[in-house]
Amino acid sequence: MTFSIVGIDKENKEVGFAIASCSWNAGLVCRAIAEKGVIASQVQGKSTFLAVFFEQLEKNKTLSEIMDHFKEIDENIENRQISLVNFEGDTFAFTGDKCSHWAGHKTSKDYACQGNILVGPEVIDKMTFAFENTEGSLTDRLYSALQAGDNAGGDARGKQNARVFVAKIGGGITRSDIVIDITIEYHDEPIKEIGRILNIRKNLMTIWKLYSEFQKADDEEKLVILDKAGKFLEDKEEARYLDIWTSIGYEYLELGIEDKAIYYFKKALEISPRMVASFEKSAEKNKLP
Repeated sequence: MTFSIVGIDKENKEVGFAIASCSWNAGLVCRAIAEKGVIASQVQGKSTFLAVFFEQLEKNKTLSEIMDHFKEIDENIENRQISLVNFEGDTFAFTGDKCSHWAGHKTSKDYACQGNILVGPEVIDKMTFAFENTEGSLTDRLYSALQAGDNAGGDARGKQNARVFVAKIGGGITRSDIVIDITIEYHDEPIKEIGRILNIRKNLMTIWKLYSEFQKADDEEKLVILDKAGKFLEDKEEARYLDIWTSIGYEYLELGIEDKAIYYFKKALEISPRMVASFEKSAEKNKLP
């Protein structure tokens, strides 16, 4: 009822998974822990396997030994599909004999890909090809694989849910271990919606990087960075970017370049006219020209 891929990027110390299904909240059958590994337990997914996997890793068990343990503690193992990757890049996948057609998996160094009730094996073939041939971050590669599986037909029953998750120690914006965690539920095109959100995130991360550089720069360098930021924003006039337009305005004002500042404040008001009251208050306090 699902197709998924679990993998690691050892060089960048990231682990993660991507999954899509006609079922609600399919992402619950996966778990990734930074610098430990990642697991997916699907078909009749057994949630207790998720914790057991990491407990067994702590005991230095190999993936095949962990799978043997799963078989020992679960009499319905042939109804399940399991994929495992540890942080060393070892991989293992299992598709039980009682999994619904079409069901299967592929593994290679650093990833395992699997699915069931799919339109055919081409879903897994396209996913693995995309993962291996996409450049960029682990997030990019996992998403590329998920979209490739969807393009190939994906879940034979249809679409509803998708999730992409990546972890890295201290890799999140707030220094948490969660780099990315996007779940889309009850959507006609959940995978494409994740792609849209990831694209917005990339834009915001680009701005964040420029802002970090700006904080360390001297006045001359600050003007160069503000110019870069302004050019990057030229085609981004949605409300989600409003604070960035306003922030650039304030930075130009701080540097004494009033005409540039006014341009960005006016642009912010074009994007969100209801901000006029806030701007008027700032002007009364001499915070705006």
